[in-house]
Amino acid sequence: MKNIVLLAVTFLPSLALAQSYLIENVRIFNGVDPELTAGHVLVEDGVIASVSEEAMSPPEGATVIDGGNRVLTPGFIDLHVHLTSHTPSKLGDSHTTVVGAIANDVARHFLDSGFTTIRDAGGTHPSLARAIEAGVVYGPRVFPSGAILSQTGGHGDWRHPSAPHPMLESGSPYTPSDTGVLVDGVDQHLAAARENLRRGATQIKIMGGGGVMSDYDPIDSLQPSPAEIRAAVQAASDWGTYVLAHAYTSEAVRRLVDNGVRCIEHGLLIDDATARYVKQNDVVISTQLVIFRELANLPGITETNLEKLNVVLAGQENLIELIKKHDITTGFSTDLIGGMYPMVTREFTERAMYWTPAEVLAQATSESAKVIRMAGKRNRFGNFGEIREGWVADLLLINGEPLEDISVLRNPDRNLALIMKAGEIIKQQL
Repeated sequence: MKNIVLLAVTFLPSLALAQSYLIENVRIFNGVDPELTAGHVLVEDGVIASVSEEAMSPPEGATVIDGGNRVLTPGFIDLHVHLTSHTPSKLGDSHTTVVGAIANDVARHFLDSGFTTIRDAGGTHPSLARAIEAGVVYGPRVFPSGAILSQTGGHGDWRHPSAPHPMLESGSPYTPSDTGVLVDGVDQHLAAARENLRRGATQIKIMGGGGVMSDYDPIDSLQPSPAEIRAAVQAASDWGTYVLAHAYTSEAVRRLVDNGVRCIEHGLLIDDATARYVKQNDVVISTQLVIFRELANLPGITETNLEKLNVVLAGQENLIELIKKHDITTGFSTDLIGGMYPMVTREFTERAMYWTPAEVLAQATSESAKVIRMAGKRNRFGNFGEIREGWVADLLLINGEPLEDISVLRNPDRNLALIMKAGEIIKQQL
């Protein structure tokens, strides 16, 4: 019944909802500074109008919320989500209606867990992002990458061994449900990237090296060619945005950085010199912990997948040390697939094994928001990720002390007392 009530509140016409809120008596984590500041926050028309240590008089008609000395943080951001990659393997290649229905549940879970923004790292059609923005589907703000660009035999080639080549034989380069597109050569990379942008992608995702869950490509394979990478980068930069790329090895990462990629996904097998090179070029390494530690338990995983998983997992802690040593921007991301999305909040506690709770919270708010803003004008939503005057009012009120014990975030049903997305109350249990 609780979910039904929350859904009803979410879809009430905006005129029925209070447009101003004064959140009093809170301790503020602004998204950047590790110290909490006692204060009050005024929200008007979806924006943080004022942040003050002094008491404020509520404007006429404003709703006053007593925070009860709870911790107020910005809404969380996940940089690597696949909303459409959670169909159980036993269903095989499901129709888009099934994929979409499951994606709806995934989106709901992210928002209910405090994630007010996600960057979909490939596979989700921009139409779903627009449906959420319009209030038709319940979920976080989505920055979609559209169909993943992969070369033939690359990490995005998920065909059965006997399946025909979609471009050479069956007439369409798109994989089932339009989650990926097989492209070879400069012209196809340009066309596919431009088509994603036409559909509403805010950034472009390519497969830049071998992967764990694909059957054909060795981890050390290089994908695609420098000219093909530059084509995707050109298409993205012509629209004022950027390319993110899946890659693990130093060789793959260097090729991608050399040719203009701005964000590396995973990067678990890079060496010190490559980490330094990434930092010198102001490139992001968006990496994840939980997925690699739990992937062996995914139903349907093969021996080939497991062999490759063990190779990349062995580099995880070394990568974390390199990220810390060279102060590489990493943000907060999960890459959960195959129905593993309920584990999303576990990423907080896994990261707290290597970073302080304040650092992890900064990764999940202001640091991830900086990566999102690399999309330039493709970001239609303004600034968010910090509690700052003039910024979008994505706010969470937390029961407990997350800067002392970040595990309180593992139970959002109990410990998220308030979820506000763009000034709209999604949940309130005070």
